[in-house]
Parts: sequence; structure tokens; C-alpha cells
Amino acid sequence: MTREASLLAAAFVMLDNALCLMTRLITLDSMLLAFTALALYCLIGMRTCSPESHCTWLLATGISLGLLMSVKWAGLLTVALVGVYAAYDTIDDFTDSRMHCQTALKRLLLRATMLIAVPLSIYVCIFRIHYAYQTERGYGEHEMPVEWQAQLPKNRYNCQPGSIAYGASLKIKNEQLLSQTNVVLQSTRSTHNQTVSCERVITGADWWSLCHPSRFEILYTNDAVEYVNDGDVLVVRNDISHKILAVDGSGPGNAHVAVFGNNTAIDDALWKVEIVANDIPAVGTADDQDTRLVHPISTRFQLRHMRTQCVLAIAPNAGSNSTQVTCVPPNTKLAKTNGLWRVELNVDLRLGFDNNMAGKVRASFFRTFLAQQRLMAKINNGLVEADPERHDDSTSLPWEWPLLLNPMRMTKWDSDFLKGFHLVVVYEIGNPLLWWLSAVCCIAFPMRMVLHFAKQKRQHVPLSISPNIARGGLLWLGWVLHYVPFYFMGRVLYLHHYLPALYFALLLAAYELDILAGGCTVRTRRLLTILIIAVVAVVFWIFRQCTYGWKQNSASDLAHLQWLGSWDIARNGHDLYYSIDQ
Repeated sequence: MTREASLLAAAFVMLDNALCLMTRLITLDSMLLAFTALALYCLIGMRTCSPESHCTWLLATGISLGLLMSVKWAGLLTVALVGVYAAYDTIDDFTDSRMHCQTALKRLLLRATMLIAVPLSIYVCIFRIHYAYQTERGYGEHEMPVEWQAQLPKNRYNCQPGSIAYGASLKIKNEQLLSQTNVVLQSTRSTHNQTVSCERVITGADWWSLCHPSRFEILYTNDAVEYVNDGDVLVVRNDISHKILAVDGSGPGNAHVAVFGNNTAIDDALWKVEIVANDIPAVGTADDQDTRLVHPISTRFQLRHMRTQCVLAIAPNAGSNSTQVTCVPPNTKLAKTNGLWRVELNVDLRLGFDNNMAGKVRASFFRTFLAQQRLMAKINNGLVEADPERHDDSTSLPWEWPLLLNPMRMTKWDSDFLKGFHLVVVYEIGNPLLWWLSAVCCIAFPMRMVLHFAKQKRQHVPLSISPNIARGGLLWLGWVLHYVPFYFMGRVLYLHHYLPALYFALLLAAYELDILAGGCTVRTRRLLTILIIAVVAVVFWIFRQCTYGWKQNSASDLAHLQWLGSWDIARNGHDLYYSIDQ
């Protein structure tokens, strides 16, 4: 770019109202835009640098991509842009007859290391740092693995006793369902025999006690605390229905498991605890480190039925919300994979709630990391309109973005030392001149490229990409990759999702204007640049209240900003909130 084009591009980015507004709010979009600009800068440096500094620019590009991915998954669109050019360079290397195949392979491995391994490493390290400094409770912690929750002070998994005693109330979970929160062993209330399943908790019938076969009730004031050991034979009793877990029938194959009343044959309700693994750190009391005892979270065990010798397990067709519990033959693959259980929560009034499980439970970083990635994907996929028939003015469609047809009205609280708090309205609207100009340039660029190739064809000149087309093509491709994918997303969309694509569109607009003024003298080009910047600045000033906010009772004074009928800048303050019946 020339100096004039660079000055135009910088002014376009600085004087866009939507970009300015998002940098004033506590959102991730400003950081997303900053690292997008850094990644584009490094990509251009990587493609224009000397061979001696190529490795440095590759590393810088990889670092910028890692930071970009760590802010928002929308940064993957910029990763796709860099990937397109990396793939083009790789193909060019292997098809270049002057380059040895071994050299091309080394360059490929270098790109894979710098542009794939480095960004992923940074992405993972950001989460590692986050977990290391996350020492307090927060919103959504219940969705995380219990090993991680046990490290947080005052969390229910952190305050529980470190060993399981007879008579304690327990929540028991199957190892195959660790990635599904709140899916634990429970039964359904009924006056008849009940089936047992692992379901998402909605009934409260998910509390169980491990009891002696001779007596089920524990006298908290008189009976001494007796811990459950490996090899103990016991009865599993539901705390809500007071029925016991038993096997119904003794035929071959999987046996039916249900809960029965206390009058059932005791031989059908005897289970043997067999500890399979006890992953306990070397901290805490002697009881906390005893591998013969059953500990919450860290102990994996099997429950073997004494009469039939089958193992309590979940059905092989494990669903996401409800999974049937059965009893399978021992020493089978199903028993080893689906027959492992652990206690997630241990409540015992005799041992209190002032315990500290931090350090007594090993929290696997990669398991926590993968669980959070699944959680983020689940939340992102769940951002859909609750009622498609009801229109939400804050949402918009991708085809509306370049034309700025449906900006978004927002509110925030502002403080005044003398007058206290008052409601301030901001309007997420871009600089109309810049948005419409950039939209025209993005639509016109492929047409100009077609005309360029048609001209070469008519002149019988071999088809080639001129430097102007190549530079503009990078920006146009960035706009396409950051814009078109939103047409295929099922989640709700807002105007600010277009901002990364807008960044490329503004740069392309500045570049195209510079190409149009290419035949002018230097003085004329500078005067045109100053004039364009002045006009853009005036439009930015006209819409300044949308960016910096206004009090809700002054909305009627902004009717002159209602350039399009689809805008709602001048809506009255009492219309900011919608009634349920609307």
C-alpha cells in the first residue's frame, strides 16, 4: 500500500462507530480485532520477508494465531485465512522443479510446527494459566469436572469428608458418564419395584447409603464412624425411598437390577466392594491416604453381586440423559469398561462440612481442558432463538450486516457522583458511509478480477495475477472467510459478529480507492485523501451519541439520525424493554 492508502485504512478503522463502541465495552471483540490485525500483519510479513527472516515471521504468525484462538473461537476464521496461504505456498514448493523435494518437505514441516503446533500450544497454555490462578468459585463451575471443583474453596466437592463411612449419603457416578454433569445413579419414586438408571438429576432420588447387611439405620449419636473398606459386603440403600438395590433373577447374561422394599431376600441385595484404582496424592491424614478405604472422587470401584457374581454396570447403549443400569457377567469387557463407579459427593453429618479436599484429589488438566471445550461447544450450539416466531430486535441476519440494515440497541448503567446511577443507551451502529462503501468494494472486487482475466484473455496474454489483484485478493479473501461462514451457523447472530470481516472490508476499501486514484498526481492524491478522511470524520461525529451514549429520556432528540426506516435510534425510553405479551 502507498502512504495515502495506509492513512486511509487507519482512518477508516479509527473512525468507525461500531469498532469504537466495542472497544469501550467489556467484551472480547476488541481483543479479537486486535489479534486479527496482528495476525494479518504477520501474514503479510511472512509472505514479503527475506528468506533469512522467514522463520521468524512464521513464528510470529503462529503466536498471533494462538492468542487469537484463545480469545474467541471466531479466531479460527483467521486461522483458515493463514491456512489457505500456507497451503498455496506448500503446493508451490512441491511443484517448483527448481526446489529439491527434501527442501520442500522441510519447509512443510516448519510451517506445520509454526502454524499448527505453536498456536495449539499457546491455546492450551492459556487455559493452564487460567486454571492455576482460578482459586475462587464462579458462575458455571458446576459444569466442570468434580476433580477440578474439589480444588475450589467452599465448593461442595471441596468441603466433603475424605473417606466414605457406613451411613453417609452418597452420589454415585459411572466412569463412562464423567463427561456428563449431573448424570448419576438414581431411582424413580413408586410404590412398586423401581428400575435403576443413570439420569440427569430431576427427582432428588440420587442419594444412596452403604449399609451393614445386619442393620440399615445408623445412630449418629452412639455409633462409631466405620469406614468402607475394600472387600466389604454391604447393602446399597436409596435415601429417598428407603429401598435397597438388588438383582431380580439369576438367568444367564445380563441380570435385571432394581430397588425393592426391605422385605426382599437379603441374598439378592448383598454387594461386594472391589477397589480397582485409588488415585490418592500423598497428602492429608492417614485415613485420607489409606488405599484400602473408599474415598470420594479418587477411588474407582466395582460392585459385585454376591449370589450371582455379576457386576453392576450401565447398559452398553449409554445415552446422554438416561442410561439403564444392569448387572453383567464378571471379567468381561463390558464389566471392565461400564462397571467402574465412584462416589462424587459424600455427605456425613458426623464428619461435618469443614473439610478441605484441595490437594487430596488429583485434577487432570487435560480432562478438565477437554471438558471445558465440550462445555463451550455446548453453550455455543445452544445459543438459538427460544421462539423463532418471536422477532428479537437485537439479533440480525448476515445479509443485513454489510448494508447496516439492523443495528443493535444496547443499554448500560453510568454513574454520576452527584446524581447517582442513570440508564444510558448506546447504539451499535457503524459509520454508514464506511459500511456502504466497503460493501460496494467487496462486491466490486471479484468483478474487477474477472475483467482483469478477461482482458488478458482477449490480448492473448498468459493468465497471471497482477500485484494489485494479489494484494486486494488477500483482503477480499479475509472478508469472505470472516463473513460467509455465518450463513451456515444455526446460532443467534448479532451485528458485532461482522466486525472482523468489516476490518478486512475497510482495508480493501482504502486499497481500492488508492487504485482508482492511481493516475492522479501526488498532490491530488493527498488532497483526495484528506477530503475523504474529513467526510468520514464528519459522519463519525454526527453519530457520536450512538457510540458514547445518551440518556433514555432524550431519545426523541435523535430523530435526525434515523437515516433508514429499519433503524430504531429514536425509539422512546419506555420501549427499551419488551413485555412478555409482545
